[in-house]
Amino acid sequence: MALPKIAIIPTGGTIQNGQPLVSSSKAGGDFNLLRPQRLHEPVAVKIAKEDLDGSPLTIGPNEEPYWDVTLDPADGLYMLPPMTPGQSPPQGYAAVHMNARRIIEEIDRFGLDTAGRNNLLAEAAALEVREIIDPRTGRELRAGGQTFSMFELVLISNAVNQALAEDYVAGCVVTHGTFTAEETACFLHYTVNSDKPVVVAASQRRHSSMGNDGDWNLVDAVRVAAHPDAKGRGAMLVMNEEIMPAREVTKTNQRPGGFASSGGSASALGSVESDQVTFYFRPERKHTLWSDVRPNGTLPEVMPRVDIVKTYAGADDVPIAALIDRALKERSTPGAPQKHGILVEGFAYDGKPHQFQVPILETAMYQHGLPVAVANRGDHGRVPRLADNPFISCDNLMAVKARLLLILAIEKLGMLTPFTNADNPSGDERQRLQQELQRYQEIFDTH
Repeated sequence: MALPKIAIIPTGGTIQNGQPLVSSSKAGGDFNLLRPQRLHEPVAVKIAKEDLDGSPLTIGPNEEPYWDVTLDPADGLYMLPPMTPGQSPPQGYAAVHMNARRIIEEIDRFGLDTAGRNNLLAEAAALEVREIIDPRTGRELRAGGQTFSMFELVLISNAVNQALAEDYVAGCVVTHGTFTAEETACFLHYTVNSDKPVVVAASQRRHSSMGNDGDWNLVDAVRVAAHPDAKGRGAMLVMNEEIMPAREVTKTNQRPGGFASSGGSASALGSVESDQVTFYFRPERKHTLWSDVRPNGTLPEVMPRVDIVKTYAGADDVPIAALIDRALKERSTPGAPQKHGILVEGFAYDGKPHQFQVPILETAMYQHGLPVAVANRGDHGRVPRLADNPFISCDNLMAVKARLLLILAIEKLGMLTPFTNADNPSGDERQRLQQELQRYQEIFDTH
């Protein structure tokens, strides 16, 4: 039976971040270390006969205490001393984002399951690596998630949609840095125009380091993407043998296991064990093929700009005024975002902004047509729709996820129609604005 074809879309991050090159003591360095490399030609070696504890095996009469073995380049990678001279350990953290094909090769060669078997990726699916070329640099997108903007999220979404449009592709795995993996996963959850599974894989510790979790996460992500029950569940993030929902998942800390669900409405969709992938839940809100904000074709490079404003004791209108001023300037700036909105991370439970913020937020809506949405800064529980709160309710979405949905809603619906006279709007203008806000609210109520 043919294995399912899974597209791997690498973007960088710790899961692709290998160890810096350090010269072995055999090349004049200070460390007697090894790393995966290729032999140039076959070599005969004698391997001592030892057990798993390193103790010599019992040797019979006329038996040599070693095995004669010929190592061949065709075998694949071997752990060998790095011979590039003059390479010292860096003083600080050094990003070494490796090619995904090399990561896959090393995992298949050296990664073992609990039964001692390798080739874990090769046996899970037929992988097709599809790099993203950044049009600004002409080079592969391979960077930490902390450097990403909406531009990169659009590139990733368009690449995923392009891959899944191929009939022979059964699913997609995106490698990603953990800092913004939850945002990319959520963005894909709303913009992928397919019911095929999309899985984001990330890592808290770099490839080939002690306790590295990324290799196992990548194997699990491929297994999930290749599983027939993964279809129709939207985008997912797989970490530490858990299948997390893209809409709710968030990073809580830097340790393995440091991902959880926000909002109070969901936990893991399922789990990954050595014997099988198991699903227990299915997302109920609209997503992927059923999303009302997914693109008809490719997403544009320039998306609406939405910024998050925090509510706190003593918050005022100064940062909001600056956002409005920038929005008005960018409307007449070629190449800049032409549509804007504001996302307020308001008080728990109801998402209300500080009373000193409300007047200028109303000005943003009524005078300038900027959609304003409010989320709960407690990241737990739904924001109710109250009569004295004129803004869009973000339901139980955390602010960074609500921001993405608001961006897509603005792209889909356009800006609000401002009042001719914000101090004295007509009845028709009020009714029209309420209808426009209701269309926004329907998106947040169903996604």
